Amino acid sequence: MNTGFHFEKDMDLFIMEMQDMPVILALMAAAVAVEIFLAVKKDGRLGLALPGLWLLRCVVQAIVWMVQVSGYSSVAAMSGTLAVAFLVENIPTLLLLAVYGLCRLCKRWKTVQQVKKTRIQDL
Repeated sequence: MNTGFHFEKDMDLFIMEMQDMPVILALMAAAVAVEIFLAVKKDGRLGLALPGLWLLRCVVQAIVWMVQVSGYSSVAAMSGTLAVAFLVENIPTLLLLAVYGLCRLCKRWKTVQQVKKTRIQDL
């Protein structure tokens, strides 16, 4: 897979090959499904595992990029480009956190509705 960020001279910053798109979409769909499964568990903190791992991966990737860029030019000169690349790489983190938040919100809403239903039946 050649898809991703490249900080080499004479190359585009970001390359997306269409042959990689089905694989990327399938992996993201699987990650969202696992996130939903973990977020609706009784211990909802398990749902924070995937976004945390992805964030950790992005931080390590950013460090690798800084080392790569330092071979070509100064990191300060490329700081804007590195920041944009880091933010783009964290889009799956934001997506997984949004899925986690929605799942926890739905679970909380169902619990509140069940409590209301129980109170009405007790009257």
